[in-house]
Amino acid sequence: MKLNIQLTPEDYVRANFLNLRPRPAFKLAGYAFLVFAIFILGISFYQAVARREDFLVVPLIVAGGLVYLAFFFGFRWPQRLKKIFRQQKSLHSPYSIEVGDEMIFTKSENGESKLPWDFFIKWKENSGLITLYQSDIMLHIFPKRSFASPEEVAQFREMLIKKIGPARS
Repeated sequence: MKLNIQLTPEDYVRANFLNLRPRPAFKLAGYAFLVFAIFILGISFYQAVARREDFLVVPLIVAGGLVYLAFFFGFRWPQRLKKIFRQQKSLHSPYSIEVGDEMIFTKSENGESKLPWDFFIKWKENSGLITLYQSDIMLHIFPKRSFASPEEVAQFREMLIKKIGPARS
């Protein structure tokens, strides 16, 4: 299988969000924390209003924290990742990948590499990307648009399962 890849800043942002995606247990804990924070916010606001107190410190702190998280993950972090993409010129060049039984061969105008399958420890997938990891932070990005067809994506996924194991959450 041969792929021609040209990454975009959006690919880089999506790959980093995919990398950040927590394991199911941590995801559940995060949702539980969010529900708890909203519950505390509601109770604190209700108590302040019911008692006609002007003391809204707890609800304001909780609301401020939630607004900060929404701002950070919705705006600030994606902008920072796009800046990093612009700085790292090697991500701008198109490159080709040949996927074989023994290794993945990558070639660009800047060089080439041969990576045996045992160099990879895990892979993840979302609706637009597959990421292949050499370590927890060293990843290779495969936009699904780079594949010739959905069948080729499925064939690549099957090879990943055979060589590395099931996708990690």
